[in-house]
Amino acid sequence: MRHITLLLLLCSLSIQAQLFEPLPTNINKRVIIAHPTASNIEVLDALYQKKLLDLSSIQLIGLYHRDEKYDYSKSQSMLDTLRHLNMSLLELKDTLHMDSLFCSNASSATFKQLFNESEGIVFLGGPDIPPALYGEETHPRTKVTDPYRHYYEASFLYHLLGGYQNTEYTPLLEENPEYLVFGICLGMQTMNIASGGTLIQDIPLEVFNNDETLGLQQLANEEIHRNYYPKMPAHENDTLAGSHFHTILFKDYFFPALAQVDSDSKPLVNSYHHQAIEKLGKGLVVGATSSDGKIIEAVFHAHYPNVFGVQFHPERSQFYIQTRQSKFTPDGEAIQLSDCLDDESMSFHLQFWKAVNHLIQEL
Repeated sequence: MRHITLLLLLCSLSIQAQLFEPLPTNINKRVIIAHPTASNIEVLDALYQKKLLDLSSIQLIGLYHRDEKYDYSKSQSMLDTLRHLNMSLLELKDTLHMDSLFCSNASSATFKQLFNESEGIVFLGGPDIPPALYGEETHPRTKVTDPYRHYYEASFLYHLLGGYQNTEYTPLLEENPEYLVFGICLGMQTMNIASGGTLIQDIPLEVFNNDETLGLQQLANEEIHRNYYPKMPAHENDTLAGSHFHTILFKDYFFPALAQVDSDSKPLVNSYHHQAIEKLGKGLVVGATSSDGKIIEAVFHAHYPNVFGVQFHPERSQFYIQTRQSKFTPDGEAIQLSDCLDDESMSFHLQFWKAVNHLIQEL
C-alpha cells in the first residue's frame, strides 16, 4: 500500500512539473494574461508595436478555464500570425464550484504552481460578476454570461491576495510580495470581490436613480460611465461605440507616482462599465475616483507594492494605432478614438504604460 501511495505521489509531482516547459535562453520571465481573447491579444500586440510594452524577453501565458464560453481557437489562430509575440495558451481543467472559491479547492495546487512559475498576472475587462460571489442578490441590470470565467479568476485572486472571507488564510503573495497583479475594469472589480469587497451593480440606477435605456441627457458628462445611446432601444442597431470619456481625480500618492504625473492633474480616461466598487476588499486603497467622487476609478494594495487596478481602459489599442474610427452619437461624425484625448491625457496614458513596462522589466 505504501508503494502505491508513493507512486501516486510521484506521478502527481510529475504532472505538476509539466505545467510549463523550461524558459528558453532568450526569455527571462513569465507573465500570465487572464482571458486571452483575440481582441486582448490585439491590444498586447498594439502596445508591443508602439514600444509601450517590451515583450521581447517575456513569455506570455494566456490562461483560461475550459468551461468558459469564449472560443479560444480564435485566439490561437491570431497567435499563429503573430510570431513576434512569445505567447501560448493554457487551459485550466480543475472543476470549480461557486461555494468553494474562497478556500482551498481543486485549483489551489495549480494556482500555487502558476504563481511560483511566473512573475505576474494581468486580469482584463469583461462581463458582470455573479453577485452571489459577493453575497448579494442579482440586480435586474446585472447580466451574467460567463460564470466559470469569474469562478476561476476570483478564486485565483483570492489565493494570491487573501480576503475578508478568511482572515487566517496566508496569501500566496506573502511568499513573493513583489509579484505583479494588475487588473483593468472587470479585473479590478474581481480583485475587489475576491478580497471580500462588494460592487454597485448598476451605477445609473443605484447612484443616480436613473435608467440608461431611457437616455441620460440630464446627467453631467462626468456622471456617465458608458455611452448610453447603444442601450436605448431606438439606437441599439446604430453601431455606436459603447464607451465614454470623463476625467478622474487622484486620491493618493500611488498613481501619480507610478505614471510620474502631477497629483493635481485630471486626465480624461475611456470608461465602459455600469458596475463599480462599493465596499473595498481587504488591503485595497482608493487611488482615484470620478470627478464627483462617487465612483472608484483606481485602487492599489496597502501591503503589496505591485498590486493595483484601474476601472477605466488605458489599453484601448485605438489610442496608439489608429486603424478605425468610432461613432458615439446617432447624429455625430465618426472619429479616431485618440482624438478624444487632449495632450495631457494622452501623455498620462503613455506614461502609465511606460511605468507598467518598467515594473514588468524589473520583476
